[in-house]
Amino acid sequence: MKKGKVFLTAISALAAGTVLTATAGSAWAYFTTYTSASGGYALNLGHETEIVETYSEHTKHLVVTNEGDGPVYVRARAFSGSRYGLTYSGDGWQAGGDGYYYYNTIVQGIAAAEDGTVVKSQTSQLDVRITFPEDAEEGDDCNVVVIYESLPVQYDSAGNALAPQAADWSAEILAGRTEGGND
Repeated sequence: MKKGKVFLTAISALAAGTVLTATAGSAWAYFTTYTSASGGYALNLGHETEIVETYSEHTKHLVVTNEGDGPVYVRARAFSGSRYGLTYSGDGWQAGGDGYYYYNTIVQGIAAAEDGTVVKSQTSQLDVRITFPEDAEEGDDCNVVVIYESLPVQYDSAGNALAPQAADWSAEILAGRTEGGND
């Protein structure tokens, strides 16, 4: 008889465990579907850039300004769809093999001039000329989107700055400190 009670107790425990395990998925789904989080953390990556775009005579004119403390590389690329052709030109800008145009000079961070004014470094102008097809009519829409990226300057093992095209643009940037939250 004693074996029968132990066997029934084991079967009961197994059945209870199965029922609890089966409902755990539903409970987890509830908590992942109906929960929310608030707040956030500002991540200071040490560089801030701003692009200024102007447009005239079927050309976008781009200048990127470094408003951060450290030197950066800059690259830009425009997208327009297959109907419109794009031609790039600008002093100091060079085509990369990946569709981006790289600014060949490191863009230094902000500095204070002798008179105390703030000096911001910027790229030379990159022009993106839009070629319209022959059948284009006045008033046709043309949407050209410019993507630009900046990246802190990277150095080789000897301490020399890499060329912008040789930098690892997919590298993760690690910051030593984060700020923010539910202030």
